[in-house]
Amino acid sequence: MDYTEYKTATKTLQQAQNADHDNREMVREADHFLNKRDGQWEPDIVTKLNGRPRYTFDMCNPIVDQIAGEMESADFDIRVRPAGGDATKDLAKTYDGLIRNIENLSNAVQVYNQAGRAMVGTGIGGWRIVPDWAQSDSFDQDLFIRPISNFEDRVWFDPGSELQDRSDAEWCHVLHVLTTAEYEERFPEGSGLSVGSDKRADVYSYKAEQVIIGEFLYKKKETKNILLMSNGATYVEDDDFKKVRDELEEQGIKVQRERKRESHTVYTRLYDGGDWLTKETETVFEWLPVIPTYGNYRISENKVIYRGVVEKLIDPQRVYNYAQSRQIEEGALAPRAKYWMVREQAKGSERQLQTLNTNADPVQFYTHIDNVPPPYQQGGAQINPGLAKTAEDASRALNVAAGLFNSNLGDNPGFQSGVAIELQQNKGDNGTIKYFKSQEIAICHTARILINAIPKVYDARRQVRVLNEDGSFDMVMLNDQEFDQDTGEMVTLNDLSKGQYDVTCDVGDAFKNRQQETVRAFTELAAIDPTILSTGADILLNNIQTPGIDLLADRTRAQLLKSGMIPDDQMTDEEKEQMQAFIEQQQQIAESQGPDAAQQIAQAEIEKANAQTADTLSKIEERQNKMALEAEKLGMQQTQMVLDAQQQTFEQQQQINQAIVSELKTQAETLKTIREAMGADAIVGPANTEAYKQQSEIVVDSQDQIT
Repeated sequence: MDYTEYKTATKTLQQAQNADHDNREMVREADHFLNKRDGQWEPDIVTKLNGRPRYTFDMCNPIVDQIAGEMESADFDIRVRPAGGDATKDLAKTYDGLIRNIENLSNAVQVYNQAGRAMVGTGIGGWRIVPDWAQSDSFDQDLFIRPISNFEDRVWFDPGSELQDRSDAEWCHVLHVLTTAEYEERFPEGSGLSVGSDKRADVYSYKAEQVIIGEFLYKKKETKNILLMSNGATYVEDDDFKKVRDELEEQGIKVQRERKRESHTVYTRLYDGGDWLTKETETVFEWLPVIPTYGNYRISENKVIYRGVVEKLIDPQRVYNYAQSRQIEEGALAPRAKYWMVREQAKGSERQLQTLNTNADPVQFYTHIDNVPPPYQQGGAQINPGLAKTAEDASRALNVAAGLFNSNLGDNPGFQSGVAIELQQNKGDNGTIKYFKSQEIAICHTARILINAIPKVYDARRQVRVLNEDGSFDMVMLNDQEFDQDTGEMVTLNDLSKGQYDVTCDVGDAFKNRQQETVRAFTELAAIDPTILSTGADILLNNIQTPGIDLLADRTRAQLLKSGMIPDDQMTDEEKEQMQAFIEQQQQIAESQGPDAAQQIAQAEIEKANAQTADTLSKIEERQNKMALEAEKLGMQQTQMVLDAQQQTFEQQQQINQAIVSELKTQAETLKTIREAMGADAIVGPANTEAYKQQSEIVVDSQDQIT
């Protein structure tokens, strides 16, 4: 397909709009339902209820806030890993830091949050990646992550693509809204016509005069010849390589292997409703640099389907609004409760009765009349049980449809402990985790696009900032040429074009929360092993957010560096240079003080280290003894508690035994009385014998209880 033809471009836009029109209409309805005034009422109901109470009790925006708020408090951490070729862990770390810096310059967290909130509420959101000048007076470009607002009206993808991140799309359209004045200034030769839209009507009437133009981004398939050089570098055989090939061969750098690779290059071009506005421009991207994030993404009948949380909440929310409004209307129109009496009963107290709702009289008088009941109250607003039940059912349906319950909010009276509440929250989050996964897919694809484009944008020798995971930063020189004395060749340091890398995206607590967890973990581990505080004090201080703490962290790290407690692989290039200079300085001091000075300095350092170790061991032993003493004290307290419980049980048993003995004595006296009553001359019949037998058994049972 020839994408350079204007008719082809406009035809693809119409195809995309026709294929996705139903999804976009539902997205627009959800957006208006959430944000438009009176959006939660059907237009025909608004007409029918003209002049009658019609209130909105918004329960949908808080649900969106709950899900989006949890997502915004999480941290989507991009991790770059070596995947092949000449990839190294050091270069992967540089990629990590460079991507964090791009996100920082772009304020990407806000971009992700804005798109994620739109995705949760309506079903779709997204952003794009663009190259731009790092500074207005600079020749260096950076990559930036930019938001795309009103994504449902402005971005249209190739309907033949199926992957959720749209990485398999061949083309897409991004529509831009310009004011008429801006359009005329930028494109004075343009037709002034807006591109086509699939919208049937607008819900907002008051808007600035505008012209909508389109940006067509499309892929061109290319076959490239990839060259592996003797120094390990990989090049594409293009015009730029041909210019420096002779110089490389003079340095002894020759081609070792070559292969063909099919790839894509993304081109972009602007157009309006009449014709092209610009010529096509080649970009640095192989994937379309427009990233969507979808809610509840799936494919049904070979068609892409997506929706936000609100689509299933529209009906119960409208029922709830209607039921509550009717209850308010009926309550407002119901007559007030009044006292009923005959006129004669009010004589003499008319003024007091007329001010029943305003006076503070402690007693109300009335005139009694024989055979007439006293005044009684009747009337007042009555709650419509049907409307109350409807509102209750609609409220419950909202929570069920959203997948949110009391456990998600930590509001469950049945579970009082913090652990139980947290477990219930985690269980309730199962219904909303799908939105986190959608955001994770989009951010991960963003990282892949960045990794692919970074070597083309950051291809010259330049110093860049890389951000570390703890928020600190380092300055790194990219593509720096140095002469290797061993091989006699020029070596390129931090060449980002070497090797292949892949990415993962981990979802965890927000950075500040992770800092708090780090501090808590440090202090808990230090309670067991105090040496952790001394060996990792710089890491601990970097995770504490307090004014001036960064200065203390720098001083602490400098001390650890001089004492040799920081491994070489954890040092920055600048720190390695400082360490080398420190060692040379110590050697010079030792040489100036005599041949035995170095040995004396080393011996002093050893004695200092031994003293520190001894002090640490002493503190550990002291803490262990203290913990053992506390454990012994606790054991004694527990033993005393057991003895007290046993003593209490013994005393209770003694009281029971005394009661049984008293009862036994009474029963024995009863038995004696029966026997004396029977006497030697008594006639021993079955009844007397049975009575005597029963009483004897009672006595025996009581004796058994005591024993």
